[in-house]
Amino acid sequence: MQVIMIEKLRKWVFSLQGKFIIVASTCIFIFTTVGSFLIISREESLYKRDIVNQGNVLSEISRLTLTNVMVYNELGMMDRLDLIDYLDYFIINLMERDKRIRYVAIFNDSGLVLASSDDSEYGKTHDIYTDECMNAALANLKTRIVDERFHNEPILKITVPLNIGTKCWGIIRINLSTKEVRESISSFKNEITKLVIFFSVISLLIISIGAKVLARPVSKLSKIMDSIKTHGDLEQQFPAVKDRRDEIGELQKSFLWMLQRLREADREHKKTIEVLSQTEKMVAIGRLAAGVAHEINNPLSGMTLCFKNLMEADVDHLTREKLVMAINDGLQKIKNIVGHLLDFSRMTVTEKTPVDLNNLINRLLVLLNYSASKKNIEIIKDLSGGISEILIDENKMSQVFMNIMINAVQAMDDGGRLTIRTRADDGFCVVSIADTGGGIAPDIMSHIFDPFFTTKGIGEGTGLGLSVSKGIVEQHGGTIEVDSEIGAGTTFKIKLPLV
Repeated sequence: MQVIMIEKLRKWVFSLQGKFIIVASTCIFIFTTVGSFLIISREESLYKRDIVNQGNVLSEISRLTLTNVMVYNELGMMDRLDLIDYLDYFIINLMERDKRIRYVAIFNDSGLVLASSDDSEYGKTHDIYTDECMNAALANLKTRIVDERFHNEPILKITVPLNIGTKCWGIIRINLSTKEVRESISSFKNEITKLVIFFSVISLLIISIGAKVLARPVSKLSKIMDSIKTHGDLEQQFPAVKDRRDEIGELQKSFLWMLQRLREADREHKKTIEVLSQTEKMVAIGRLAAGVAHEINNPLSGMTLCFKNLMEADVDHLTREKLVMAINDGLQKIKNIVGHLLDFSRMTVTEKTPVDLNNLINRLLVLLNYSASKKNIEIIKDLSGGISEILIDENKMSQVFMNIMINAVQAMDDGGRLTIRTRADDGFCVVSIADTGGGIAPDIMSHIFDPFFTTKGIGEGTGLGLSVSKGIVEQHGGTIEVDSEIGAGTTFKIKLPLV
């Protein structure tokens, strides 16, 4: 079952419809993937740019507010305790107004923590020189914003110098959570993915329908060719093909024109085969004439003697009956021989009928007995009784068997054995005709089925026998094979379908 499925899949992949769907689907997948990536990257960049801008605004507001406080403190308008209280209030107010703020700390220019959202940091000194962001912010007097993680949460770490011109009083650090932004980006990615999948499925369905419609006429033409290849009948009726105005329509017209030409050529071929078949049959009849004449002459001589005894001798009633019966037997024998010869020589229209193959071979051997006995050839029959009647053209297949048997007899000038076997093998009836002649040379083996090829002398053969025989066997859906060995003989195997 798995092998069948794999074979069907392989056949579909290499079909026109399969190739179209695969190529179109691949293109859609590439375009949608690249397009989705560009859209997601753009949106992600916009989201990040927006949160960074918000961080810059927040940092600038905080810087302006706190630098004013630092100026007031320096001018003595508020003491250190007031400064610390204000800074604590500022941090609490800032975090309440923006819930995304996870941490705020204010340092003086020596790194001492003046105020912090983390109570444990009060009064501690931070080494600003080992903190890259603080060090850069104090050195360049510019805000630094970097992506980091705080308590396993993504944040923007904003480091802002509290300065006016070149005068710097310290630094404020704000950790702004980007969790919502990342969740928004993730949600957007999911939506885009779902849209891509949805439109890909819809596109695939449309492509499948389109491919089926596009490939349908080609599939019909392919099925017609498969039917011709399977049945070998160009005259069968094929389904009508819808007229089209595109390239496939032109292909259909060309195919139908080619099919019509093939039909005409096939009809001419069949006519030629009929003519050649009858010509070769007449040649075979000529070869059999001497044997048939001898077979007829023997009973005629006996009948003549019986008539002479009846006319001239005075015989009793019992003897008369015996003479009459002998004459009747002789006439019946002559009738059978002439009947076989007429059956063999008859020109008929190809018509397949159920035929007992063993009986057919026995009847043909009657015509061959004299030629074989004259050359001291022993005929061996090994005919299987398990073969049912097969559907063949009896007249044409008679010609095939007779032609091969005559060739076998002619190949054994010094006597030998002619062996005819029949057997059933895997849905075929196999007829084997073997001789013990000189065999066929390897250099001419590939030419024996060529028209007009012969190794016989002038007037002894037309060179059409095996070529015509091969054509007849193939018309019956069968095959003809030959196996030969120099000095050992030749065997022809004819395989015909049982049904």
